[in-house]
This record gives sequence, C-alpha cells and structure tokens, in this order.
Amino acid sequence: MALMKQIKTNHGLILENAYIKITKQTGNKDNINIIVSAFKDKQSSDENKESITQYVYNFTPNLEENFIKQGYEYLKTLNEFKNAVDC
Repeated sequence: MALMKQIKTNHGLILENAYIKITKQTGNKDNINIIVSAFKDKQSSDENKESITQYVYNFTPNLEENFIKQGYEYLKTLNEFKNAVDC
C-alpha cells in the first residue's frame, strides 16, 4: 500500500503525484513511530532511489491490527494527507 498526492517540499518544489509510503516503523505496544518517504513516482520508489522528502509521525496502535495498515489509516486523518489517494 502507498498514497499518492500533491506535495510541496521544504525547497518549494511541487510534485503533482508524489508516491508516498511508509519506509520504516519502530515502536512497541504503546507507541509506533513511522517514517514516511515521498518519491517522485512509484518507479523511483521501486528502483530504491532516494526519497524527495521524509516525515516522521507516531500513533498508538491497536494490537489486533496490522501496524503498517494502521499507519496509512492514521496518515489519512492528518491535514497533510487528507486528499491522498490509496495506490
């Protein structure tokens, strides 16, 4: 799973259809930290190219559900990702 949306980087670069995915998760039953990376497109991600930008978030997990899936669901609750499309 991943997300797609327009993003504006700290450098002012606008990517219309950035490919956004969770690239790392750490944590425990009380707190999950996720690193979210944005790529130019899916191909760049698939080719292990360097991400354009990264974000760090954390959330309290439900221990009975997949943490990565919960991470994407959490991201979509944030203003930064409210218009993101699943891909």
